[in-house]
Amino acid sequence: MKNTWLFLNQMSFDATKIDSDTTVILGFSGYGSVGTTVLNHIVEVLKVESIGFWGNLSWFHKGNLESPITMYELDVKSEDPKEKFVLVTSRLPIPVVGYNALPDAFWKWITQEILSWEAKRYIIIGGLREDVRNSSDDSWVTLIPTKKYTELFGIKRTFRDDLSIKGPISFLLAEGTAYRFPVLSILSYCNTYEVDLDASLLALKELEILLKLVLESKEIQEFDYSFLESSFDFIQDDASFDEEFDEDYKEEYDEEFDEDFKNTDESDKSSNSNKTFSFSSNSTFSENKNERDDLERYK
Repeated sequence: MKNTWLFLNQMSFDATKIDSDTTVILGFSGYGSVGTTVLNHIVEVLKVESIGFWGNLSWFHKGNLESPITMYELDVKSEDPKEKFVLVTSRLPIPVVGYNALPDAFWKWITQEILSWEAKRYIIIGGLREDVRNSSDDSWVTLIPTKKYTELFGIKRTFRDDLSIKGPISFLLAEGTAYRFPVLSILSYCNTYEVDLDASLLALKELEILLKLVLESKEIQEFDYSFLESSFDFIQDDASFDEEFDEDYKEEYDEEFDEDFKNTDESDKSSNSNKTFSFSSNSTFSENKNERDDLERYK
């Protein structure tokens, strides 16, 4: 596994900061890096405060402590004075599919962790390969709400029946549908492998309309993480992350991920399972800590 900054047990966050009035907005690297680009733009141009972290690397940027995946409180005014906004974004390019991607088990765990917060709604932003776009489509942006999201907010699906999705977006929609959480995905048609600023701008404008917020959508401002290049070099030069480690990791941890989530799935089959995820961001301080899976194995 080439991305060595993230393991399950490297999460620091107090979930009591999120309640039923909180909208959680997510974006990760994927096709066109649309999700990461949109969320990083919001972090760059609006007032935010970092409140949670995933990863074993950290730095300061504009007064905020950040990590490969960082959570922020977004300071904006909504039509609903009670509504709060929390961002969850990969500040660094972390592929969600392909050889260099983190295991699906990691994204499944993040999905269950985030949904366990029981927020007002979840909005995840991503990209769709431009070559699958139908030339007769009226829009370059498509929406995928869960049934619960449509019931609460009236947004209907525009995503076609003959397309597929992968990575954290797929996990969040699947879990959100199964356990009746209000989840919406905003997908913008984009270049497959290059950062697509135009597609990101379209997704940002769609988010701005849906939330009725001012998100400075005239142009995209990117996060310049070049000051972290020395950290990248250090990690890549570490002999413990060579090809031999990749093979050892695959052999040792893939089995543990599979067994871990087999047990998780079995424990989640009880009634009202949307209230009983096996992982919680409060797990470090929970009275039920001993009943949860042992994350020490993923260090």
